[in-house]
Amino acid sequence: MASAHLGLLRQAPRDVPHHGCWRKTEPRRNGMSHIEQAAEALLEARASGKPRGPVASEYALTDLASAYAVQNALISRQLQGERPAGYKLGLTDARARQALGVAEPLRGVLLTANEYQTGTTLQHADFIAPRLEIEVAMRLARDIEDPLADRADLIAALEGVMPALEVCDSAFEGWPKSLADAVADNLSFGAHVLGQCVAADSVQLDDLPVALKLNGEQVGNGNTSSCMGNPLDAALWLINQMVTAGQQLRSGDVIMTGALAGMQPVAAGDLAEVEMGALGSVSCRFSA
Repeated sequence: MASAHLGLLRQAPRDVPHHGCWRKTEPRRNGMSHIEQAAEALLEARASGKPRGPVASEYALTDLASAYAVQNALISRQLQGERPAGYKLGLTDARARQALGVAEPLRGVLLTANEYQTGTTLQHADFIAPRLEIEVAMRLARDIEDPLADRADLIAALEGVMPALEVCDSAFEGWPKSLADAVADNLSFGAHVLGQCVAADSVQLDDLPVALKLNGEQVGNGNTSSCMGNPLDAALWLINQMVTAGQQLRSGDVIMTGALAGMQPVAAGDLAEVEMGALGSVSCRFSA
């Protein structure tokens, strides 16, 4: 997710779980709470391809807890009972978190129907306003129900790591203006494209240069060290956050560890290519 200056909303909501307890809910309209209404509004915008205005102010999403409640409701509607492809991280760059006054990275969910392999052609018209991010992805080789101690534990639990592109897309006109809106809209997730998987202990991920080209011209670059020092540490943090909260990760789940460079707009006809040195490459094309 882009780290453009988003304003963090801090006031607490009244109908999301807090420390294991449910707060008093607001009256339901049309049989739906304001959390459900916000999720429906986002779903409608994405389904129609017509971006909308913020939901945070319209539906009283007064902090990140309420925004995550909307995200959960949105994902439930999108998955329709299917399992997710995995999970994603945002704001894994400490400088971006500091600029926004956020203590921890943000979390989102990957959709199985939106997972692609390197070399694929995506329909540009399937997205509202697609933008690309360079990321390192990882795939789990086993279920995880307990916290992992360290990188060695994580490496033992991985099938491998791979270069990846996230196609970001937003339900909001002009993209989200607040963190609450970004979180509610599943961190602007559109799709993810995965490269070839390699053994996690075969590549040093703490200082790996990465570059993005569009139609052969370099438009972005970065380094894996910007992702919490090492993408392995970002994945370890996410896994332990989830299992501590009682959520199980499953064999085959993909973890997108966070952007390594700024988002780049992509147009119909563009060829996107990422080079990650020893980790390899990943590419996709966008047709009209």
